[in-house]
Amino acid sequence: MVLALLLHLMAAVVTDFRRMKISNRLIASGLIWGFVLRFIGEGSTGIVHFLVNISIPVILLFLFFQLRVLGAGDIKLFSVVGGFVTTDRLLLVIAAAFLAGGVIGAVKLLYLKASTGSFGKGRTLIHFSLAVLIGYCIVVWGCVIG
Repeated sequence: MVLALLLHLMAAVVTDFRRMKISNRLIASGLIWGFVLRFIGEGSTGIVHFLVNISIPVILLFLFFQLRVLGAGDIKLFSVVGGFVTTDRLLLVIAAAFLAGGVIGAVKLLYLKASTGSFGKGRTLIHFSLAVLIGYCIVVWGCVIG
Protein backbone atom coordinates (compact mmCIF):
# COMPACT_ATOMS: atom_id res chain seq x y z
CA MET A 1 0.00 0.00 0.00
CA VAL A 2 2.87 2.35 0.78
CA LEU A 3 4.30 2.02 -2.73
CA ALA A 4 0.91 2.48 -4.47
CA LEU A 5 0.22 5.69 -2.55
CA LEU A 6 3.78 6.94 -3.03
CA LEU A 7 3.48 6.47 -6.80
CA HIS A 8 0.16 8.33 -6.88
CA LEU A 9 1.60 11.22 -4.88
CA MET A 10 4.65 11.41 -7.13
CA ALA A 11 2.43 11.45 -10.23
CA ALA A 12 0.34 14.22 -8.62
CA VAL A 13 3.47 16.33 -8.06
CA VAL A 14 4.53 15.89 -11.68
CA THR A 15 1.12 16.86 -13.07
CA ASP A 16 0.84 19.75 -10.61
CA PHE A 17 4.19 21.18 -11.75
CA ARG A 18 3.40 20.64 -15.44
CA ARG A 19 -0.23 21.80 -15.55
CA MET A 20 -0.77 23.72 -12.28
CA LYS A 21 -3.52 21.25 -11.42
CA ILE A 22 -3.91 17.71 -10.23
CA SER A 23 -5.74 15.48 -12.66
CA ASN A 24 -9.14 14.21 -11.57
CA ARG A 25 -8.32 10.92 -13.29
CA LEU A 26 -5.30 10.57 -11.03
CA ILE A 27 -7.46 11.36 -7.99
CA ALA A 28 -10.09 8.80 -9.09
CA SER A 29 -7.39 6.20 -9.69
CA GLY A 30 -5.97 6.81 -6.21
CA LEU A 31 -9.39 6.54 -4.61
CA ILE A 32 -10.16 3.31 -6.45
CA TRP A 33 -6.83 1.75 -5.47
CA GLY A 34 -7.27 2.89 -1.88
CA PHE A 35 -10.77 1.40 -1.77
CA VAL A 36 -9.69 -1.92 -3.28
CA LEU A 37 -6.63 -2.31 -1.06
CA ARG A 38 -8.59 -1.29 2.04
CA PHE A 39 -11.34 -3.81 1.18
CA ILE A 40 -8.82 -6.59 0.56
CA GLY A 41 -6.97 -5.83 3.78
CA GLU A 42 -9.87 -5.15 6.14
CA GLY A 43 -13.01 -6.48 4.48
CA SER A 44 -16.27 -4.61 5.01
CA THR A 45 -14.78 -2.67 7.94
CA GLY A 46 -12.24 -1.27 5.48
CA ILE A 47 -15.06 0.29 3.47
CA VAL A 48 -16.24 2.24 6.50
CA HIS A 49 -12.68 3.33 7.34
CA PHE A 50 -12.16 4.34 3.72
CA LEU A 51 -15.32 6.48 3.60
CA VAL A 52 -14.54 8.17 6.90
CA ASN A 53 -10.92 8.89 5.98
CA ILE A 54 -11.64 10.34 2.55
CA SER A 55 -14.20 12.66 4.15
CA ILE A 56 -11.94 14.02 6.89
CA PRO A 57 -9.76 16.24 4.65
CA VAL A 58 -12.83 17.74 2.97
CA ILE A 59 -14.38 18.60 6.33
CA LEU A 60 -11.17 19.83 7.99
CA LEU A 61 -9.74 21.77 5.05
CA PHE A 62 -12.85 23.29 3.48
CA LEU A 63 -12.19 26.65 5.16
CA PHE A 64 -8.67 26.71 3.68
CA PHE A 65 -10.21 26.16 0.25
CA GLN A 66 -12.66 29.02 0.83
CA LEU A 67 -9.77 31.29 1.84
CA ARG A 68 -7.85 30.17 -1.26
CA VAL A 69 -5.02 28.78 0.81
CA LEU A 70 -5.46 25.34 -0.77
CA GLY A 71 -6.84 24.28 -4.10
CA ALA A 72 -9.52 21.65 -4.54
CA GLY A 73 -6.97 19.26 -6.01
CA ASP A 74 -4.85 19.50 -2.88
CA ILE A 75 -7.80 18.60 -0.68
CA LYS A 76 -8.73 15.72 -2.99
CA LEU A 77 -5.12 14.54 -2.81
CA PHE A 78 -5.38 14.49 0.99
CA SER A 79 -8.54 12.39 0.54
CA VAL A 80 -6.55 9.93 -1.57
CA VAL A 81 -4.02 9.70 1.26
CA GLY A 82 -6.91 9.08 3.67
CA GLY A 83 -8.10 6.22 1.49
CA PHE A 84 -4.82 4.39 2.07
CA VAL A 85 -3.84 5.19 5.67
CA THR A 86 -5.35 5.16 9.15
CA THR A 87 -7.03 8.24 10.58
CA ASP A 88 -4.10 8.89 12.91
CA ARG A 89 -1.63 8.76 10.05
CA LEU A 90 -3.86 10.94 7.89
CA LEU A 91 -3.89 13.66 10.53
CA LEU A 92 -0.11 13.36 10.89
CA VAL A 93 0.32 13.66 7.11
CA ILE A 94 -1.86 16.78 7.05
CA ALA A 95 0.16 18.36 9.87
CA ALA A 96 3.51 17.38 8.31
CA ALA A 97 2.37 18.66 4.90
CA PHE A 98 1.47 22.05 6.34
CA LEU A 99 4.85 22.19 8.04
CA ALA A 100 6.58 21.25 4.78
CA GLY A 101 4.44 23.78 2.88
CA GLY A 102 5.49 26.49 5.31
CA VAL A 103 9.15 25.67 4.77
CA ILE A 104 8.71 25.55 0.99
CA GLY A 105 6.89 28.90 1.05
CA ALA A 106 9.55 30.53 3.24
CA VAL A 107 12.35 29.26 0.99
CA LYS A 108 10.50 30.53 -2.08
CA LEU A 109 10.01 33.96 -0.51
CA LEU A 110 13.69 34.16 0.46
CA TYR A 111 14.67 33.14 -3.07
CA LEU A 112 12.41 35.85 -4.54
CA LYS A 113 13.89 38.40 -2.16
CA ALA A 114 17.45 37.41 -3.09
CA SER A 115 16.86 37.25 -6.84
CA THR A 116 14.56 40.24 -7.38
CA GLY A 117 15.23 42.39 -4.34
CA SER A 118 11.60 42.19 -3.22
CA PHE A 119 9.07 39.63 -2.16
CA GLY A 120 7.12 40.24 -5.35
CA LYS A 121 3.65 41.59 -5.82
CA GLY A 122 0.48 39.67 -5.17
CA ARG A 123 0.35 36.06 -4.08
CA THR A 124 3.23 33.67 -4.22
CA LEU A 125 1.87 30.24 -5.07
CA ILE A 126 3.46 26.92 -4.23
CA HIS A 127 2.69 23.46 -5.53
CA PHE A 128 1.16 22.03 -2.36
CA SER A 129 1.16 18.51 -3.81
CA LEU A 130 4.91 18.53 -3.12
CA ALA A 131 4.20 19.37 0.51
CA VAL A 132 1.71 16.48 0.68
CA LEU A 133 4.33 14.10 -0.73
CA ILE A 134 6.96 15.35 1.73
CA GLY A 135 4.48 15.13 4.60
CA TYR A 136 3.64 11.55 3.68
CA CYS A 137 7.33 10.62 3.50
CA ILE A 138 7.97 12.23 6.89
CA VAL A 139 5.15 10.24 8.47
CA VAL A 140 6.06 6.91 6.82
CA TRP A 141 9.81 7.13 7.45
CA GLY A 142 9.34 8.76 10.86
CA CYS A 143 7.19 5.81 11.95
CA VAL A 144 9.79 3.34 10.62
CA ILE A 145 12.63 5.13 12.44
CA GLY A 146 10.68 5.94 15.62
